[in-house]
Amino acid sequence: MNRRIEIFLEILFISVIFIDAFLLLTSSLMPFRAGNFQNIAYVDLFASLILLLAYINQMRKNDPKIYLKKNWNFLIVVIPFSFIAINILGFSPDLFILKLLNLVKAIALVFAIRQVGKNVDNFVEKSRLVYGVSFFIAILLTSSIAFYLAENGINPNVTNYEDSIWYVIQTITTVGYGDIVPYTQFGRLIGVIAMISAIGITSLLTAATTSSLLDKVRQESDKLSKRNAVFMKNLEKKIDKISEEVADRKDIDVLNQELKKLKSEIIELKEIIEKK
Repeated sequence: MNRRIEIFLEILFISVIFIDAFLLLTSSLMPFRAGNFQNIAYVDLFASLILLLAYINQMRKNDPKIYLKKNWNFLIVVIPFSFIAINILGFSPDLFILKLLNLVKAIALVFAIRQVGKNVDNFVEKSRLVYGVSFFIAILLTSSIAFYLAENGINPNVTNYEDSIWYVIQTITTVGYGDIVPYTQFGRLIGVIAMISAIGITSLLTAATTSSLLDKVRQESDKLSKRNAVFMKNLEKKIDKISEEVADRKDIDVLNQELKKLKSEIIELKEIIEKK
């Protein structure tokens, strides 16, 4: 139960970190609505607090000095630069230094995902889900940026990056509300790429998940076979011991024969299990 709770918390941490990293990265490079920088600052503050708790918890289990040396990005990812700059110091969200700090933090957060989510990270690597997730992130980022550059100034429904990413997300998920449609040929091409990519992403995630489940079933089957083999071996030893004890007693020859017969059947059963 404790392990399940730990994995659930890791998934929660990774989700928050990913959202924060994506928002910091895109807000540093692309235009957002002025009011939404405030929302991004609050998301960054929440993610920073979550990461601080996660790192403190891990430092309790390890030597703090050694841990901090290995995890150099600790001091970067736990500082909410956007919240401090906008809400405390009163700086503009368009400040170049703030955008640069957010960009550096977004990169550092990528390393933090592996540091606070080791169990989930190991599962993703073993199940090959990393390919599907990486493909999804790459398509989401590149398509949204390209669509904005192609449609901004031409499409009245695309006035900022948020409109672009909204279009790409609903296209990839095949929802298609129809509130934003491409006006340019290049915008339509991006939409086609996003639609086709959605099929590939779904196939990759499904295949990776199925493969992971089959590996789990195979591992459990191997463990069961090993336990059965050990049980059979111990049972054979007990039967051999009984056979030796009754070998010199003529009045129980029948029992001895039955034991030998039983031993023969167990050997056959063992061979069948080993073949499987």
